Amino acid sequence: MRSEMVDKRQVAEAFVRDFFRRFWENDEAYIERVAASDFVMIAAQDDQYCLDRDQALALYRDLMRSVSDIAIIDEDYTTVMTKGEVTVVSGSFYGVSNPDSGVAFSARQRVTAVLRDAPGDTFQVVHLHISNPLSISRKGEYYPVNFSHEAYRYVRMLSSQHSDRASIEVREIGGAMHVLRIFDVVYLEADRQYTMIHCLSKTLRSRQGIGALSKRFPANRFFEVRRGCIVNILHVLSWDASKVVLTGDIEIPIPIRRSSEVRERIEELRRAVSGSSWDLQGFDRDHRDLPSA
Repeated sequence: MRSEMVDKRQVAEAFVRDFFRRFWENDEAYIERVAASDFVMIAAQDDQYCLDRDQALALYRDLMRSVSDIAIIDEDYTTVMTKGEVTVVSGSFYGVSNPDSGVAFSARQRVTAVLRDAPGDTFQVVHLHISNPLSISRKGEYYPVNFSHEAYRYVRMLSSQHSDRASIEVREIGGAMHVLRIFDVVYLEADRQYTMIHCLSKTLRSRQGIGALSKRFPANRFFEVRRGCIVNILHVLSWDASKVVLTGDIEIPIPIRRSSEVRERIEELRRAVSGSSWDLQGFDRDHRDLPSA
């Protein structure tokens, strides 16, 4: 019985993951098929409260007309309850737009899905709750959109890196081999003769030292913030004279003597990766807060 419960939880989490990927791929036929006849939804905006099935599907179609081509770059779903035919899954993901669509934003959305058992070891969605934990949005928007030069540049870099399928093989302590996409690696951290590889969803300990391992990563993506710490420029969210903030609100202190050098390197790599020729003189060089994903 216990193993069956574990399996059901895993199946439910995989179902929700697939649901949101299809959601943003504009698979309307699938969304209609898995939405139960008594489906209701609470969406992120003030006027999107307790929508019935027809209202929710109409909102979905409007949303797809308003903004589409969304990449989900970080997901975390957990089954919080399963009893009888009902299963509840909660979690969150980052939605990042493709800048080529003309819309630039990145936002985390929190979600809760109430599922009902359906034939074929699958589920129907009975209730869906979507919220933005922190957003800047205007009345009438279907998704929080923040247009600015910095937002556009950040999303352009993140989306281009997301589509990059480059990967490396890393042997972990204990002998296990892992294939890591360059995009997923947030930063490298020296751990005596080994290296901690901090990724979006996990942390690995490599047999290689940071000097040898860092040479396997592209020099136009990774740079040294301080001794024993090398970060991925695509995951730099903000920086000032004393620290760099990475995806996940990870703060990396900058030595005072290297502050100017690190900030100049960040600007150089960001310009190179984004392919942008925008003038940066109008921005505050002492502290640049980018829109957090």
